[in-house]
Amino acid sequence: MLIRDTFGPADAPPMAHGGGDNSTSLSEVLTPLGLTEDGLAGATLKALQGSFVGFGHSLTSEMWDGLAAVAGVLETMANGTCPKSVYVSSLDPGVGKTQLLVHFLRELLRSPGHRGASAIICANRKDQIRAIATEAGLDQFAVLTSDDDLNAIATADPNEARILFTTHQMVEARCRNSNSFEAVSAFHYEGGPRMVRIWDEAMLPGEPIAVTLDDLNTIPAEVRTARPRFTADFDKVISQIVQAEEGDRIELPNLPRIHDFAEQEARRMTTGRAAKAVELIWPLFGRTVTVRRRYRISILDYRESLPADLQPVMVLDASARVRATYDLWERHRGGMQRLPSATKSYAGLTIGIWDRGGGKDTFSYDAPTIAEGVVKTINARPNEDWLVVHHKATADFDFEKLVKQRLSTSGAGKVKFVTWGRHDATNDFAHIPNVILAGVLFKPEPAYEATGRASAALPSASGAFQWTDEVRRGEHAHGILQALCRGAVRRLQNGCCPASRAFIIAHKGSGIPALLAKVFPGASIGDWLPIPKPLKGHAETAFDYIISRVEADASEVIPPADVYRHLGVTKDNFKSVRGQKNFRAALEAYGVRETTDVDGQPPGFWHPFRYYFGDEDD
Repeated sequence: MLIRDTFGPADAPPMAHGGGDNSTSLSEVLTPLGLTEDGLAGATLKALQGSFVGFGHSLTSEMWDGLAAVAGVLETMANGTCPKSVYVSSLDPGVGKTQLLVHFLRELLRSPGHRGASAIICANRKDQIRAIATEAGLDQFAVLTSDDDLNAIATADPNEARILFTTHQMVEARCRNSNSFEAVSAFHYEGGPRMVRIWDEAMLPGEPIAVTLDDLNTIPAEVRTARPRFTADFDKVISQIVQAEEGDRIELPNLPRIHDFAEQEARRMTTGRAAKAVELIWPLFGRTVTVRRRYRISILDYRESLPADLQPVMVLDASARVRATYDLWERHRGGMQRLPSATKSYAGLTIGIWDRGGGKDTFSYDAPTIAEGVVKTINARPNEDWLVVHHKATADFDFEKLVKQRLSTSGAGKVKFVTWGRHDATNDFAHIPNVILAGVLFKPEPAYEATGRASAALPSASGAFQWTDEVRRGEHAHGILQALCRGAVRRLQNGCCPASRAFIIAHKGSGIPALLAKVFPGASIGDWLPIPKPLKGHAETAFDYIISRVEADASEVIPPADVYRHLGVTKDNFKSVRGQKNFRAALEAYGVRETTDVDGQPPGFWHPFRYYFGDEDD
């Protein structure tokens, strides 16, 4: 633990410790890194502690150790002594990685010993750049993106500012031709590569590529007239893919080289879906690809997207502890060092799972029913704030619109909406205690294999790939962690999240419910049944009988024996009916429940409100 007297003034209030008494001093944390308390990392951590005290942010000792490790690596980068590697910090959302980054940048600019040191911060999205740059309040920084309005917030040109903000996409695009980060002058400061390199959010060393047969078939119609010989050979490639079996690996001829048909020229000749297909298939020509025939016929592989000389680089990704991509990278590629992490307790979080399909296909025909369930759940706490994470609107449904149509005018202002794809790296909703994941973001199945191959550097030419299930589960865990941590669950109170509620639509068959205990250790996980499924068989008959008895005389408790005799089954057989969650949910929705020992009533089914107050239950 970084004890208080190594930070700031002596009259600063002590930090709240949530992680026991295994305290260590600042020097004990930094000395193994070859650093001192008076260095850049020490100054960063002192400033960080001061800001945390200011807004009551309390960390465990393990969390402080994890942040100290990040600060230490960043200092060695600024010193020019950092070994080449990919350094990964997987501290959970809300622990303070972004705050650490902000304070480090400030201390770097004011440090007398680092006047020539410069930094590049690579963000996942452009709005993250604006948020970090605004919060840091730096005197001098540059922005390099494809957005002129965002670039205009900079205070200096890229080559003149010690701090440069850019995007993942910009780095990958600028380095693609040279396969070198240090060769790209756009990222230089005073003619040389920047020493401190920070990658905010997820990093993949390769770009996964999966393209469907339907997409490939859009290309010939648009290039046949101008490129008849290329198209004839391309038709043969398509035919080979059609004839391949599930899991076959085929070698694609390098048609662009054979026919001198560059990708840029092909993209100029195509539009819409065909242009996107060109972007996907051109990197695969001349390579071995894997054919997948489930759902839709597709081919897949990947291409390298990050140059090796980007190292050393610091990756700040909370999802690194749950994503299989980092495990595969570490296991097969190497060149990665995981920094000390810490387990955040989610004991304050209650998660309810609605066991039904959560993909876009389900929403295309079931969105109104799901919207009813979401609104019913929101109305149970009408005076609280809610965040709904949902699929983007399609021609079949607009989920935000469906929910808003069903909300009361007074309650609509308490509900915020954000779509999948915009569900990460924003703190705008950190005050909201209730989050609903209206479905989960699913990728096409071949995309998971392509992602795993890219992470492990195992192209299709290397043989079969056996970790697709691991990758799929890790990507689901990553999406859910990031989405739920947009709300109040991201905050810390003595190493634990505050009281929060999450509601997730996910079928058990997806494997998602089984992941949640690992993703959110300590959370309470149970069923969420806002709209019970229709009952059938004995469950329907038992429900109708119980409700008819309650309707006839709400002042009685219906003994279980009366129900199973009505059904004509044994007591043991009735247990299976009583245990069905849809049966219980249907009764609860009507206000009926079974008595308990504390009710002071005989065993059976009753309607407590109507039992005591009659029929005035509206």
